[in-house]
Amino acid sequence: MIVTVLGANGKTGVEVVRQILEAGHSVHAVVRRADSLPPRPGLEVFVGDVTDPAVVVQASHGTDAIISALGSLKVPLMTPAVKAVIAASESTGVKRFVLMSAYVVLRDRLRPGLRLASSLGMKMAIDDKTASEMLLENSDLDWTIAYVSTLTDRPGAGRVREVPPTEKLGMRHRISRADSATWMLKSVCREVYYRAGIVLAQ
Repeated sequence: MIVTVLGANGKTGVEVVRQILEAGHSVHAVVRRADSLPPRPGLEVFVGDVTDPAVVVQASHGTDAIISALGSLKVPLMTPAVKAVIAASESTGVKRFVLMSAYVVLRDRLRPGLRLASSLGMKMAIDDKTASEMLLENSDLDWTIAYVSTLTDRPGAGRVREVPPTEKLGMRHRISRADSATWMLKSVCREVYYRAGIVLAQ
């Protein structure tokens, strides 16, 4: 299997790349700088902007899926990146797309404390993620949205809890980047997750 990874040199993206390669698969990594990822067998680096459909076409051509581990609080990134993925799929035929999002996007499911805290410093990012996910829902991609809870740098625990829709989400919900990466990689080949959003926690 060959997987295109967007945000491959970010904290979670590096973990996604590592796990894909260690599982014996190959990675097409999209990064802004060629030296941001060390060379490894099975890794091919594509330098460019993830919001440019031509770059996504080049990186995803001949691959089986795209995983996005992008994340930004400073600039609206997710909406143009998702637009690029949707546009690229028309050329490449790659339909499988796993998008890492954040549980704070699910405003109706948040406990009051988390809803208030996230609205103070994350409004732009939340609006951007929400808009990108609406685009996905109206696309013909086989998408999955992984709503990660608060990310930690702890070692993977080897387990991930898929939080049920009836459970309110709060600051106690956490998950390691390693376990998030494991879940996203496993979800690529599981049709049960097609066109579904899943909240991930420990």
